[in-house]
Amino acid sequence: MNPQNNFKWQQAFGELKAKLERSPLITQNSDSYQAVGTFYNQLLDKFQKLPKPGQVAAFAVGSIIVLTVFNSVVQLISALMTLAVVGVLIYIAYKLAISPQSSNTNDK
Repeated sequence: MNPQNNFKWQQAFGELKAKLERSPLITQNSDSYQAVGTFYNQLLDKFQKLPKPGQVAAFAVGSIIVLTVFNSVVQLISALMTLAVVGVLIYIAYKLAISPQSSNTNDK
């Protein structure tokens, strides 16, 4: 690239960066971070006030919920990958079986 073209790209990049910094979609809301932190602190306080058997039970239930959600996400990803593979196989079968037949009918 010549230096003038490089300068134009840098100038366009700078303008785009300035637009993104002024954009209201990029602004971060510190109140939402404080709300999450406050909720976490309240939850931690309640957990620490539980007796030891209660803490073990709460940890066990929380672990089961987290593992169930994780398992669901893994199954969803697996299903999407299977669907993609089946789609590719169907496309290949279509190209091999149907496309040559349609090109043969056009030749006649």
